[in-house]
Amino acid sequence: MFLLVVCGSTYAQENHLQFSVVNDTAHIESAIPEDTLGDKLNFDEDLASLDNVDHGDGMLFTYFNWMPGYGRYQNFDIIRIHYKHVGSTPRDTIVLNGYHHPANFRKTSDYGWRRRRMHRGVDLGYPTGTPVAAAWDGQVRISKGSNTGGYGNLIVIRHDNGLETYYAHLSRRLVNPGQMVHAGDIIGLGGNTGRSYGSHLHFEIRYLGQDINPNRLVDFENFRLKYDTMYVSGYSVSTPTPVQTDPTQAAPAKPQAPSAYYRVRKGDTLGKIAQKYHTTVSKLKKLNNLRSDFIREGQRLRVR
Repeated sequence: MFLLVVCGSTYAQENHLQFSVVNDTAHIESAIPEDTLGDKLNFDEDLASLDNVDHGDGMLFTYFNWMPGYGRYQNFDIIRIHYKHVGSTPRDTIVLNGYHHPANFRKTSDYGWRRRRMHRGVDLGYPTGTPVAAAWDGQVRISKGSNTGGYGNLIVIRHDNGLETYYAHLSRRLVNPGQMVHAGDIIGLGGNTGRSYGSHLHFEIRYLGQDINPNRLVDFENFRLKYDTMYVSGYSVSTPTPVQTDPTQAAPAKPQAPSAYYRVRKGDTLGKIAQKYHTTVSKLKKLNNLRSDFIREGQRLRVR
């Protein structure tokens, strides 16, 4: 097993997922929580069926450099549901800004193991017919209602930031493969299709085909992101560690560190600079009064 951790000891164990290579394919290699909520409610969804797909041939779109994920993914398949990545994952910084919650409904079942089967997403208690929104800007890769292995009516969107999101058990699909969507666009209606215990939305987040616990990135109680940046290197996915404070004790004031600046080089992005200085894109934009992610070569940026 080869294991490479991206961001060193400055990132807490509970805030990252680790990957190993098995037969040249990235597989998860960290402890996965148990879906105790789904177990207690005795949900009868056949979770094994959600992975029992993709036995037939795929259908590949011509992959142009303007399409989401170009340079990260090896193909854009509009038939095969689960993308299979061969080899290692490149070092990268994923900017999560622009997120829109699919709809403001509470979780009815969590990510994790449930009665010896893996639940690879979270379930939201959507009434049938409730509009479902795209989480980020991107392009629809999958939109189909048959041969989905239990997902029922399923939409998969590959996003501009490199992630993919799954929206399953829909009553209606309102978008087609290849269609460009914006965060917040209505892509379907909640439902109870496929192998489903009742009306709900099954929501997954994946990177290069590997499922990520959505709770790592999304605050499902307040319907918003926890972080604006995610770091990827080798087979590890990390997020910044939140600053821990004790509200009962007033910490003595610490002298502020002197300001530091960086000269933008060719090929730099705000994400790369944020990773280098262990900060976030939003902080860099605030420090430099930037209204967009655009930066130019030679530009002087304040990094702290």
